[in-house]
Amino acid sequence: MRLHRFFYDFDLTKNKVLIQDKEIIHQIKKVLRLKVDKEIFLFNNKNQEALVKIKNFDNGMILAEILNVYEINREPQKEVNLYVAILKKENFEIVCQKTTEIGVSNIIPIITEYTVKLNLKYERLERIIKEAAEQSGRTKIPNILKIEKFNEVVSKVNQNDLNLLFDPQGQNFKEVLQFISTHNKINVFIGPEGGWSENEIVLTKQNNFKIVSISSLTFRAETAAQIAVFLSVYF
Repeated sequence: MRLHRFFYDFDLTKNKVLIQDKEIIHQIKKVLRLKVDKEIFLFNNKNQEALVKIKNFDNGMILAEILNVYEINREPQKEVNLYVAILKKENFEIVCQKTTEIGVSNIIPIITEYTVKLNLKYERLERIIKEAAEQSGRTKIPNILKIEKFNEVVSKVNQNDLNLLFDPQGQNFKEVLQFISTHNKINVFIGPEGGWSENEIVLTKQNNFKIVSISSLTFRAETAAQIAVFLSVYF
């Protein structure tokens, strides 16, 4: 049976750990209904994972015995940063959840010429990202950074990194696979529902971005983000 995993900044150097995070306690007690002597995994964003056994529930906290601590790293070797336009409805949440599961390092929301939505609920997005990392077995939590303007980001990214802007009119993705395999840091750019403007395409060309297409088909932005991150992480 698969054991449940939880992230928190735990001290795993002792033989016991006191869980005080209200959200984790609620998940263990009310949602999963775990009892005394049940085992769970805790990880602390430092490539450490601990197998612990619940010892008691007391004063709104959970005391757990640390059975074993593992030095483990399931993170991809490449750093893939996703610069993605803010999407409407729950689509941006889907991007955060699924690209976390795939292995993204950082998510940077951007405002482009055709971006409609201009704000985000960071607390909710951080919770979605954390839960996706817990579920998928990751040992680090991706960061979601502050909103940036696309025109400013283009001039700031390192030209030595591989900067990929995804657009249906770009060159076939297969043609840039050789570059992906030789770069350890890749910046992936995904536009909004309305796509990139002509001015934005010109700007990225002037800054030596590679403009690539995933397929001859046209994908929704949230779908394109997942595919682009997967290809960048694992090829």
